[in-house]
Amino acid sequence: MSSIASEAEAIDATEVLTVGVGGMTCNNCARSVARHVSDVEGVVDARVSFALEDARIRFDPTRVTRARLFEAIADAGYSVRPEHAEEREADEEAALDAKRRRMFVGLAASAAIMVLGMGVPKLGLPDFPLRHETIAALAALVLFWVGRDFHVGAWRAARSRTTNMDTLVSLGACVAFFYSLAVLVTGADPARFPVYFESAAMIVTLVLVGKVLEARGKREASGAVRALLDRQPERARVERDGEIVECAASEIQPGERVHVRPGERLPVDGVVLEGTSHADESMLSGESLPVRKGPGDRVHAGTVNRQGALVVETRAVGDATILADIARLVREAQASRAPIEATVDRIAAIFVPTMIVVATGVGVAWWAFGAATWLPSTDPLAAGILFAASTLLISCPCAMGLATPLALVAGTGVGARRGLLIKSAAALESMGELDHVILDKTGTLTLGRPKVTRATAAGSDSIEQVLALAAAAERDSEHPLARAIVEEAKERAIDVPRASDVRADAGQGLAARVESRAVLLGSRRFVEAAGVDLAALDEASAEAEASGASTVFVAVDGAAAALFAVADAPDPSARPALERLASLGLGLTMSTGDARPQALAIASQLGLEPSQVIAEVLPADKAAQVEARRGSGERVAMIGDGLNDAPALASADVGIAIGSGTDVAIEAADVVLVRDDLGALAEAIVLSRRTVRTIRQNLFWAFGYNVAAIPLAAGLFVPWGGESMRLSPGIAAGAMALSSLFVVSNSVRLRRFDPSRT
Repeated sequence: MSSIASEAEAIDATEVLTVGVGGMTCNNCARSVARHVSDVEGVVDARVSFALEDARIRFDPTRVTRARLFEAIADAGYSVRPEHAEEREADEEAALDAKRRRMFVGLAASAAIMVLGMGVPKLGLPDFPLRHETIAALAALVLFWVGRDFHVGAWRAARSRTTNMDTLVSLGACVAFFYSLAVLVTGADPARFPVYFESAAMIVTLVLVGKVLEARGKREASGAVRALLDRQPERARVERDGEIVECAASEIQPGERVHVRPGERLPVDGVVLEGTSHADESMLSGESLPVRKGPGDRVHAGTVNRQGALVVETRAVGDATILADIARLVREAQASRAPIEATVDRIAAIFVPTMIVVATGVGVAWWAFGAATWLPSTDPLAAGILFAASTLLISCPCAMGLATPLALVAGTGVGARRGLLIKSAAALESMGELDHVILDKTGTLTLGRPKVTRATAAGSDSIEQVLALAAAAERDSEHPLARAIVEEAKERAIDVPRASDVRADAGQGLAARVESRAVLLGSRRFVEAAGVDLAALDEASAEAEASGASTVFVAVDGAAAALFAVADAPDPSARPALERLASLGLGLTMSTGDARPQALAIASQLGLEPSQVIAEVLPADKAAQVEARRGSGERVAMIGDGLNDAPALASADVGIAIGSGTDVAIEAADVVLVRDDLGALAEAIVLSRRTVRTIRQNLFWAFGYNVAAIPLAAGLFVPWGGESMRLSPGIAAGAMALSSLFVVSNSVRLRRFDPSRT
């Protein structure tokens, strides 16, 4: 136990730093940064996302400083972007603008090279002295200025003793350029030794075009977090020293009174003190209908005050708000790695060095004997360089590296907008593979606001006296049945005393002392286990159970005192949601601690069969149900909202919590349905399936493209098709760029997906 405690203390002592990383061009770059940072003493964990272009580092601040972490990123050859969101976004935009400028220069220079190189001899344009030298100079401009990032990236990778996409682009372009330069300088016959200046320029330009389009697509796909944070206003009106003053929202302190006009966004999380209105909370929950707000109701930063003016007492501001918390969890999910990525990473790690070896072998084979046999008009060395460069360029694994993370970023972004808080990429992937869903009843399938419908006394105490004792014992409980008893006491204006020595048995009941009296309340099994005879309440119990109500037995000083019948109504969204889940091919089970008659009464209203109901279960029993189904090979989700659901949520393949549930349930869950609508569960599953399908489409295209294109680039079809089957390096670079563009556009398309309509 002591080792576990010390481990927990160590985790609590750590800090998490999220910082932008500039200069990454593929997943190999991200792995290189993660490796360098992880090697720093004091770093607990480092996750680097190429799709989000950032690093999330958990570290011990007593052993390592932030400056040392930034230094480790720089040592890996990459830049650290500003921490503040506005500065970082400006930095990203400036970098993209610079890349665009170089792209336009590359396009203009490449077009000029094509005209000078091919237009003069083939279209009869006038020739002029130093034409070839001009072509070489333009190609050098494109290679060394327009394409400088590729060479820098290749050098970074080489310093780290690894390879990446830049390695292939830099090698392919440089081989084509320096071979052509050697032909030009030596004065060799261009008919026998064709030059590839245009290929060198087109390689760099087309890949850069692809990178610019890719960067735009990545910004669109990851726009969900930015859109969330943009909802929080920068200024607010605060009551200070009897006056209303305007200040920065970040300067507001908890406890201060904030005034919000109609049409304004709330700057803080808080509680309404004065005024009534309706709040548009769609940016948090995905629910389009405004929610009525009045004194005592909670409101959240970023939501819109639609009608009346409100005065709100601040409870949380800035990074402590629900909005910031959701944005943080979405970013963490987007930066996490899905299981399917592990296979891709293993392939990508060996792909680039393997293709360098393959390209070298292809070049040597064509130089040694292939050209003389099938391309007699071309010099063997020129043919070898042509096919080696084409093989290098067309095998760039950029599309492969983007296939999974970009789709995950887009999918989690859609979820955030729909009120589906998916905490990790693994959870998003697993949701689409579920076979069975186990659902808690109270608060999940029902409204979770049960009321006392009948109260029957059994002893010398009046029902008001027993209700006062029971409410005292249940005062601090979060269980819906307990809240129903406390609310009943309030409605009857009963003075509730204080309880002491409260001992709860989760899912069963509790014991307490109230005004020197021993109070026991809970299920029949729990109360009878204490030796209490409940025969006097049998008739009332049978009537309550027949009506579908839950029963709470109360014993005072060892004798039966009362029975409270508590009934809850099904959630209006539950039955349509269950029907949709069944239509998706999922098995359904309702699991509840209620007696079977009450459980069956609710189940019949929800359209569930008796075989789909498991009643009178303890919290540990729910977890055991999950484990039993998982043991039989099923992939199981558990959905609940209470403290007693936490063990089962943690045991399931995917734990799903209702957003209105307890903090413990939400913490234990993998997915949180922010809005109180069970229909969101079906949406989450549909979204997961569509995201996984997009990932598979991306991977199929990326792998299929390489499988089909590499043999073509290597010249394997030339013996059958002649020179018409020869692929130039420039065309290979264009094909590679189109491959990445398909993956990016296919992922971005997911942003427009509406899981409620499928």
